[in-house]
Amino acid sequence: MVVILYQDATTSTAKKIAADLLAAFSRHVQIDLIAAEACSSWPADVSWDDLLIVVYGGKGFPDTGNTFIARHLEQRAHSAMLLPVAIDPASRRPPAAAAAIKALEYSLAAEGPSGRLANRVGGMLGLRVQGRDSKIFISYRATDGTAIAKQLYNHLVTLGHSPFLDEAKELDGETKILPGSPVQWQIEEALGGANLLLLIDTPDAPDSPWIKHEVDTADSLLLPILPICFRNAGDKLKGPRFRSLLALQRWVALQNLSPAAAPPLDEAQLDQIIKEAEEYLCEIFKRKCRVPFLVEKEFMSHGFAWKILDERLLMFESSKGQGSRLQLKVLTHCSVFDPIYTPAMKRFDQFLKATERSNFSLFIYDGEELLPESQLDEIVREQDGSVIVLHHQELAAFIDSNFTVLGAI
Repeated sequence: MVVILYQDATTSTAKKIAADLLAAFSRHVQIDLIAAEACSSWPADVSWDDLLIVVYGGKGFPDTGNTFIARHLEQRAHSAMLLPVAIDPASRRPPAAAAAIKALEYSLAAEGPSGRLANRVGGMLGLRVQGRDSKIFISYRATDGTAIAKQLYNHLVTLGHSPFLDEAKELDGETKILPGSPVQWQIEEALGGANLLLLIDTPDAPDSPWIKHEVDTADSLLLPILPICFRNAGDKLKGPRFRSLLALQRWVALQNLSPAAAPPLDEAQLDQIIKEAEEYLCEIFKRKCRVPFLVEKEFMSHGFAWKILDERLLMFESSKGQGSRLQLKVLTHCSVFDPIYTPAMKRFDQFLKATERSNFSLFIYDGEELLPESQLDEIVREQDGSVIVLHHQELAAFIDSNFTVLGAI
């Protein structure tokens, strides 16, 4: 649940924020507005995905509101999510009970379903959609990325996030990773509780077997990766140094970095990284809300039963009886990547090989446009024709055709 706690002077803005969030997340998020001057208790049972947005102006914040904030933090301990929103640029200091969290200044850039505020909220909720301990995992090479990683970690903490700094995994004396080793287990456990891998892509990073293992593990978990690419001005190459991540077509490029500087990143660079990470997390959260919902609705409307096989990996089963003896079974993966990420396709293929045989296997992607046939044909050939790839908008016609019109193999 999202609760917007507001002062009387900010009522209209609080209502606009609520409308923007409902539009941004297709009404999949419950939102309550509560006046700080007359608040009492949280309007529902405490839950791991509760988020408190505090909207405040220039005048003093009421004691009842501060008590409400303090109780929210106390009841949820380390899992509490809090976002102060300053309406007056001249009075950005949050209310006393929220003083530990850096406020988001509400402006034209923050307004709307795709504005900075919606992206911040989507990013925070996106970090919780897989579990209460989800974090941002920061991967880096100690030889040239330590100062960057620690500065980014501290900045994320001030924004109310719970990042995980991979400071114990860089063992320069190790040349390979032994399966089942304590370090490998710790990496996989930490990544299993994360919702985003921030990769500090410095010149020394590709030489680390640990970072490569983290990237490969993240791909196997369908964990989004955002490379932060640091290159010198004379470096003509663009994008991440890890070839597998080029397919993401998503990274933050920073030049003329001086790792020896203290601190190495300025405010504009930190803001650029956070903005891109929030937009990415928000997009993923929207897809996790929207795509499985639409696909389930379509199958159910055609008389299929719907079953969740793996909620984290978004693997589903639809089944429908055909006569007294026949059962039609369809396995579906709803991808959160835009539009098709090769590691996600490979992970779906692995899942299919370990799962009971089905009649059809569907890889459902999202995006503003349908992929051209030539690109789909290439993807299908790479998978030996075992998977049918289609946009969720094509699903109704595909089911109506008895699975023979679109992507037929």
